[in-house]
Amino acid sequence: MTEPAVLDPQLCNRITRFLHTGNEVPKYYPGCWSSHKYFEADKLTALNEALEGGVDNVEVVNIILKAGKDGWYTRFETIAFALAKCLLVGSCAVKEATYKAAAEICNTPEQMMLFNKFTRLLKTGNGRGWCKSVKEWYTSKEPMELAREMTRVRARHGRSHKTLLRKSHVKIPENDYARDAVVKYAIFGLKRAKTALGERPETKEIFEYITQVEDMRHCEDPVAAAALATANQFTLDHVPGHLLTSQNVWDAVLPQFTLEEMLYHIQRIHNMGFLTNESTTTAILVSLLSNQDIIKKSKVTPLAVYIALCNYKKKSKPMKHEKAKVAAEKELRRRTRQIYDSKTGLWEWTTTRRHPKEIKHWGIDLPPNQTVVGALNNLIDHTWLLTPATNARYLITMDMRHHMFKGRHFCKNFVVPKKGKKTATKTAPSSGGGGDADAEKKSKKHLLAECFYNNNVTPGHAAIILALQILKREKQVKLAVFTEEGVQVVTIERNFSNIEEAEFVLRKANLGRVQMDAPIQWAIKTKQKFDVFINMVDRTTRYMELDQAARGGRGPGGRYGPPPPLGKDIADHCPVRALETYRDTVGVKDAKLIVLNLASHRVATTDGTHEGVLDIIGIDEHVPKVMDAFVLGQFK
Repeated sequence: MTEPAVLDPQLCNRITRFLHTGNEVPKYYPGCWSSHKYFEADKLTALNEALEGGVDNVEVVNIILKAGKDGWYTRFETIAFALAKCLLVGSCAVKEATYKAAAEICNTPEQMMLFNKFTRLLKTGNGRGWCKSVKEWYTSKEPMELAREMTRVRARHGRSHKTLLRKSHVKIPENDYARDAVVKYAIFGLKRAKTALGERPETKEIFEYITQVEDMRHCEDPVAAAALATANQFTLDHVPGHLLTSQNVWDAVLPQFTLEEMLYHIQRIHNMGFLTNESTTTAILVSLLSNQDIIKKSKVTPLAVYIALCNYKKKSKPMKHEKAKVAAEKELRRRTRQIYDSKTGLWEWTTTRRHPKEIKHWGIDLPPNQTVVGALNNLIDHTWLLTPATNARYLITMDMRHHMFKGRHFCKNFVVPKKGKKTATKTAPSSGGGGDADAEKKSKKHLLAECFYNNNVTPGHAAIILALQILKREKQVKLAVFTEEGVQVVTIERNFSNIEEAEFVLRKANLGRVQMDAPIQWAIKTKQKFDVFINMVDRTTRYMELDQAARGGRGPGGRYGPPPPLGKDIADHCPVRALETYRDTVGVKDAKLIVLNLASHRVATTDGTHEGVLDIIGIDEHVPKVMDAFVLGQFK
């Protein structure tokens, strides 16, 4: 057997970065996860280097296990993929430790089936170790809990309970009749399971619950299905497809939603036309969004609520080109059965007979319900303190100029004029059909600035919400804005300020061009101690606004570059080297730098060889969690 080797710290950093950000380099891309081809065998090369040559380096598995148990990862895909990759390239000892770790981490059916999806994609095999890990998942839970989980989630990611149980040859102990009933139901169905074990008293409660689930699955009456869902506290996963457009059923399952699920499904409920002013669904949803018990149980961040609010106001989540193309085609088909009311500005249906495929989009053209919008605005104020404090010292510096809020054509001072371009506007011919379809005019101008990945959110407001959350949660925080002289510290009341008040104060300051190292240089000059520097800008490529002499130490496009030549009298404005100087000068050895490039993906503050530097590209609901994990040292 090969002797266990000590894991190289650089490899350890690369692995922990991947587990928390999905990337081995210190960058977090919110949009990279949406591609189904993102996780392939060539990902996470650090594991290949750590386990090459058959090294029994079980420490790698311990790192993954710790990340899974600590819960600071943003998506379980990274944990499941890393475990499957250990099975692919690891030795026998590593594989044994991996299966034990998978049994500890994969608690829910979704997590277990996601892990099995990656084992199948990477072709790690279905040997004794795999069979044992699957058997342990089905035998470690209480029979009633197992019945609830297996009826809630029947299949995910191309894997089902029936497939896993058959492939793993799970054998239940002779006297465990309740668990055996659940397993037989998953493999053979309710009728054969009752025939085999229906007379056993231990299985009575199990079969009663499964019978209710089966009645729900085959129920055709929405009212009866809603009564079943209310009586048994069924979730949305229990609802069959033919009942997913029933308002009564949604009213019944809404109280079982977590706050995160409510924010995720608001637009879906609106699109079906359930969120009208007089509907019971609106009343239930608003009451749940203001329920303090539900709010305190969740860890929703103000940014997640604000993103949901902006998407709801725009009546759609940001879509990629393929989905946007399909949505446009569906809209054209809807318009053939609608008429445009120029007084209300709404499209109204000319028919009351609904096509089955139109039911889930029947209310998509309705304006957002203002009661729901008000409830989401109030929810932001109740979520500032839901996440635990990191007890670090922060200096948060933001660019608060007009381009953080307004579209490019409103910021003429920052746009280089193009020579020879005619100013006369030409009217483009109509691309749509005639009649009422021409009555609705859509402007292609971007009236507001847009965040990368979530283009319904402006970079300025995203920066303000992130800064306010940290300000209200932590004890030692300073807020500042970029100015021509460097930075200007801004005082904002921690307990009384809301988003509008903070925006007014920040935009009233003496604003100027962005020099990324200015906050660190100010801290060196004033000898103030900070654990974390956070710079929030729309795009680091705006360094081209600076004079030629003020770009020293910055590479092309504002990326990481070498220091200026010694012979020339040019100041080095590289933020990474400024951070290293700050650590040595002020004495904060673990000082960190986070750069949020909110509106562009062209950023490289570091070349990947420096610890304590993180680039965040764009915005999503997981960004606050990534920042907190980085500050707490979960990854470097």
